[in-house]
Amino acid sequence: MVYVPLACIAVAWAELGQGRSAWSLDDPWITAPFGVRLACSLALGLALGVIVVRTTPLLLERYAWAKALHVELEPFVRQASWREVTWLAISSGFAEELFFRGAMQPALGLWATSLIFGAVHVGPKRVFVAWGLWAFAMGVILGVIFAATGVLWGSVLAHVWINDRNLRFMKRY
Repeated sequence: MVYVPLACIAVAWAELGQGRSAWSLDDPWITAPFGVRLACSLALGLALGVIVVRTTPLLLERYAWAKALHVELEPFVRQASWREVTWLAISSGFAEELFFRGAMQPALGLWATSLIFGAVHVGPKRVFVAWGLWAFAMGVILGVIFAATGVLWGSVLAHVWINDRNLRFMKRY
């Protein structure tokens, strides 16, 4: 219900409000042909996704904030079917990257966008502050991938992969 309108708003904001595509930047940090930048974006996104997914179980073992967050989110994920988990991972990663990196970041900049991205991940309980801080840090990294390559696909890949693998991990444990 949320992600389709969010993606539509992102495309409209970028294309109508900024006169550009939400999928790419006109002035990336790396000045190389599109194919090279696309490959770099995907490689960086895949690397980030693998690192974060491999780190999640270690964080749960070592840090109380990670365990507490897992305990708070797990009941929502447990109720979802495997198909719903997959759909949530794809739709959230896709729409959030389109909106925050593709439309908002060129308009507001890397730091403001990452701060807003972190803020929308803070929930009603104190434990969600840790999630907001984590989302801020991830927003910076995803934003750097987009700014460096000028291609959104690596950030989308990382976001979808992280959401899917971590939601599945949460559902199993």
